[in-house]
Parts: sequence; C-alpha cells; structure tokens
Amino acid sequence: MFFYLHIPFCRQKCRYCKFALTPKFDELKVRTYIDALKREIGDFFSTHPEVSIKTVYFGGGTPSVLTGEQIAEILDVFRRQKGFADISEITLESNPEDISSEYLDALSRLWINRLSLGVQTLNNESLRMVGRADSNGSIFQALDAIAEGPIGNVSIDLIAGLPGTAPEQIVSDLTEIFSRATPKHVSIYMLEDESYPASWKPHLPDEGTIRSEYRSGMEWLQSRGFYRYELSNFALPGFESKHNQSYWNHSDYQGFWLSSASFVGGERFANSSSFMGYYRGEKQTDGILSSESRNIERIMFGFRTSGVSLDELQNRSMVEKFREEGLLEVRENKVFPTSTWIFLIDYIIGELI
Repeated sequence: MFFYLHIPFCRQKCRYCKFALTPKFDELKVRTYIDALKREIGDFFSTHPEVSIKTVYFGGGTPSVLTGEQIAEILDVFRRQKGFADISEITLESNPEDISSEYLDALSRLWINRLSLGVQTLNNESLRMVGRADSNGSIFQALDAIAEGPIGNVSIDLIAGLPGTAPEQIVSDLTEIFSRATPKHVSIYMLEDESYPASWKPHLPDEGTIRSEYRSGMEWLQSRGFYRYELSNFALPGFESKHNQSYWNHSDYQGFWLSSASFVGGERFANSSSFMGYYRGEKQTDGILSSESRNIERIMFGFRTSGVSLDELQNRSMVEKFREEGLLEVRENKVFPTSTWIFLIDYIIGELI
C-alpha cells in the first residue's frame, strides 16, 4: 500500500494555492498535529498489521518546515510495522528556503531517498507576485546544497504561466537549474485559470505562450534523456515517482492528516479539511467506485500516462477523426495524444467516453 502524509503548514500561502493549509502555526499547533497523526497511523496499523508499505510521501503544505526530529517521530511509527521491509521510496516535498546541507544530511539518515523541491520559477518578480517566501537566491543556495548532498533522487517543480514571467522562462530556468544540480525528475504544471486573483490578469502570458513554454520545456528535457510518463511529469528512466503512479493505476493508497484522500478496496474517502473536523475524526466518502467509473478513469489516466488500448475505445470513428486531425496517434494498438495537442486532452477524452 502507498501512504500519503499531509503537512498543512507553510511559512506563507502562495496566492495560487488551493490546498488545505495554514501559514499561522507555532510549536504547540505543530506538536498537537504530530501527536494526532501518530495516533491516526497507529490506529490504522493496529487493524492492518500485515499491510505492505510501498512508499511514504510527505506532501503539503510544506513538509520541510518540520525538523528532522519531528519527521523521525512520524517515520518511527512506520518503521515499527512488519510491512516497512517492503518500502522503496520516501519522498519529502520541500521549499528552497528550508534546504541546507545539515537538513539534507538529517533527511538522508531518516531513509528519505527522494526530495521534491518547489522551485516554480527563478523569476524574482513572479515569486514576489505569487507570494512565495523565497527568492531565486535561496533557490540557488538550495540547489548548490543538493548538488553536494546525499540525496540523489531529486524532483523539481516548475509552473508555466505565472504572472510576470519572461519569454522562454521555463527553458531559462531549466538551463540554470541543471547547471547547478542534476535532478532526475521534473514536473511542469500549467497555472489554472481559477487559481489566480483578478489583479494578475494584466501580467499573465496568453494561452498560446503558456503552451509554447510547456512544449519548449518538454523538448529541452527530452533532449537530455527525460521522457514524459504523465502529462505534467518527466523523468529519467527508473526515476518515475512510484508514489504518484499509484494514483493513476488504481492501487490502494491511504492518506493521513488534514484533508488527505484515500482509495482502499475500491472506496474513495478523505479526512476533513478543517482542523476541528480532523481532530473529531470526520471523513467524507464518495463510496465504492463502480466498474463503469473505474473503466472511465482508466481511460482518462491512460491518456495522461501510458496510452489507452484501442480495444477499450468504442467510438472508433472519432478516434480516426482525431488521428487525421493530428490530435491522436496510434502505436502498437495503443492510442496517445500527440505532443502538440495534449492541451486538448480533456476535450478529447470527453468525446471518446
């Protein structure tokens, strides 16, 4: 089973963020939360003592606001379980301002073997506008520490379409990042329309520019041996996120802490997104996933990842129409969106299912 731990604390909230978190926290709030988390994890394993632990993923929020000692406390609950022998990946999401050589050494001693660094952009004006706590100076310091540090499996997050970014920002950022460190994984997300305040609109690149930024970033990565294994995710072979792949292939995963989602035995449910609701044990459930919904999701995930078997698509005439229009390609009886038109993936899926 795959495990997700939500850390809802940030030094400040980015203006595009929609996750459950708080930028206001102190030692008591963190202590209360960690104690609740440890109880939640312990309660789960008391009823599932034999479950295999494949991955542990610290997401947020900003997990790197936790100290090494606090992370060790949490991981100790997993280490006591028989299934911990099966673990292959422990990921910690981090912000650059938290990264130092000492912190990386501490994480490595805790068996954390994958670091996800939220760079987003190296453009200082964009960082200021979106409310990031760091500057490109702190990002450079983090990259330099990572280059000399003990964790070799590092992922970088970038966002195309942020306000104030310059032309060819993604390629410029990638060039600078790779001159300082050697990430094995890169995620390029596109800013969603509903994520930003209206005041940003005069400073945003147009849709065509955003698409061009994504494509040029993809081509830059592919020229260096990376491949796109999901719409927004690129990796060197063997460095795909094992944890994230569990979401796309309907593996069982269990979420702990505030607002975290789970999928176990075909049922989807989530913890409350409010602190008080979480402490009261409130959950939201979507019920058991029907076979029809599972098939639809498999097709949706397939188009975003490794392609869809042609045999699964009943509307063959629409497949052929999209192929002739250059939206889809068919290889070895599998259907893929073309790189040029991946931005229309939701439209394509809607027409085929």
